[in-house]
Amino acid sequence: MYTPEETPKPRAVGPDNNFSVQKLEVFCSVVELGGVGRAAEALFVSQPVVSAHLKSLEKHIGAQLFVKDGRSIRLSEPGQTVYRWASDVLRSRRELDKSLESLSAGTAGSVRIAASMSAGNSLLTPVVVDFRRRYRDVDITVTNSSVEVAMETVRAGRADFCVVATDAVVDARSYEAELIGQPPFVLLAAVDDDRVPDRVGAVELAQLPFITPPGGFAIRHSQEAALARLGVKHRHVEIELGSAEAIKQAVSGGLGVALLWRVSARQELARGELREITIAGPPIRDKLYFVTRSRKRLTPVQQRLRRAITESIPDLLEA
Repeated sequence: MYTPEETPKPRAVGPDNNFSVQKLEVFCSVVELGGVGRAAEALFVSQPVVSAHLKSLEKHIGAQLFVKDGRSIRLSEPGQTVYRWASDVLRSRRELDKSLESLSAGTAGSVRIAASMSAGNSLLTPVVVDFRRRYRDVDITVTNSSVEVAMETVRAGRADFCVVATDAVVDARSYEAELIGQPPFVLLAAVDDDRVPDRVGAVELAQLPFITPPGGFAIRHSQEAALARLGVKHRHVEIELGSAEAIKQAVSGGLGVALLWRVSARQELARGELREITIAGPPIRDKLYFVTRSRKRLTPVQQRLRRAITESIPDLLEA
């Protein structure tokens, strides 16, 4: 015993007056190993210690757990009920321990990801699918939206982090941002669109009919900034469409050209469904960021997925 001023010391298996998991473990050991002596040997304690635990447990439940059967003992009817319940408790305890170990190791838990449309559709999906195949106890949710919505979702705590493409400066007071990739742009045209030469400069670009994302989209700002660096201040917008898939369909239909991430059009280019137009000058690229809320502490599994994303993105962009 100890007074309120004292701190109890950890003890090995031994009798006490509490209805503890320790008592259930002793009781189940006696049942499963077939006797007090075998249980004591397995638990590295004396037989009187095991007997004391059993008596304390019987006193607590107000029933006899075992009855004599010749020279051995067997479970009483109340003992059978207690054993089924105790087995369930101990199994749940082991499962809890395993789950906590997995959480600490970063192999279980939940991750909520917000992403801009281009990043979510073109880059995150293969990384997340591969991660989920390897770690089946991880719950992952990915929500694609505009950059502004994704950032606000992170700021409000509704997502653990976001992966967004933006040319804007990220507010360092609210967010921590890491540049994890620079997706190259490619100029696309229909295979049979004779209006578009195979190579263009700034003058020709300004005269081409463009299919673009709607004004206000972050990808639209990135396109404008990339073209401005080539000297293209204004361009003719034929139509505005809200997704890369819709834009590629319009290009394939001969409506005009489009500036998209190369990774977004890789399959169509490989199948010969779209044509790449060479742009004179240095390569033009977007910026891709991994963003968390300022001072946000990621869990082990979130950190593990972050590493998977940041390590995979460069290979996906250059494949």
